Amino acid sequence: MKHIFTYSLLTLFLFSCAKNQPTVSWLRIDKWDLVSNPDAQNSQGEMSHNLSQVFLNMDGKSLGVYELPANIPIIGEGVHEMTIIPGVLNNEIGKTKKRYPFLEHYKANITLIKDDTVSITPKTRYYSSIKFLIEDFESPSMQIEVSNESTATIGRNDDPNILKWGNKYGEILLNDNDSLISFVTTFNTVLPKLGTEVYLEFDFMNTNSLLTSTFSYGNGNQHIDPYVIITPQKEGSAVWKHAYIDLKENISYRQSTPINEVQFTLLLDELGTSKYFYIDNIKLVYP
Repeated sequence: MKHIFTYSLLTLFLFSCAKNQPTVSWLRIDKWDLVSNPDAQNSQGEMSHNLSQVFLNMDGKSLGVYELPANIPIIGEGVHEMTIIPGVLNNEIGKTKKRYPFLEHYKANITLIKDDTVSITPKTRYYSSIKFLIEDFESPSMQIEVSNESTATIGRNDDPNILKWGNKYGEILLNDNDSLISFVTTFNTVLPKLGTEVYLEFDFMNTNSLLTSTFSYGNGNQHIDPYVIITPQKEGSAVWKHAYIDLKENISYRQSTPINEVQFTLLLDELGTSKYFYIDNIKLVYP
């Protein structure tokens, strides 16, 4: 009798748990679609991006951050108000996920279906007032100055096997004789300080590392602040990537030097080799 009683209680418990299981629906997001803003007050350049994260809110409550592509389990069904916020890997650091401050949130009423998956591709665009300083290697002259210490140089190429945007991309070739290059943007612009968000974006394909720095000058002073290193990709499997470099702290720290540029420095990683760094769509982005 004791065993029968225990078995009956266990069956009742499991049946009760099964009845009280929450309703689960699934939201599938594979990628972001970054589109041009027709109301933009400034030229936005190419819509290249690597919006690899989503910050998800449902009915005003946060459901967390997810790396794309994501299949997100959600407790509930029916129509819900979703706010999906674009996110990036800040400074090329895999664990540092940040809401990208210059892009619109995607909002929609989405009907969730119990035990089923709803797939969406959220769209976003830069806010219309966002400002850009752009070097896309399309104009005859580049807004770049190469240092006198450089033994290598930066040119432009249009190899169709490499070209992805526009008609040209920047090309840096390194070897034992041409092993060093340092170049700085020449936008000659006062970027906002006092903790204002400022980002460097650029596309790259590389087999050699690169150091990004901020270069600030004016009022008789100048400062170079080394910052983020872009690591090399493997020869034969390199692809175009997109970097988001957060410049807020560097630029705000240099209060006495009003002009701010970005410096790129490459030193051949390994003697006796030939390496490359292709770059395109350099943007300084700020409000």
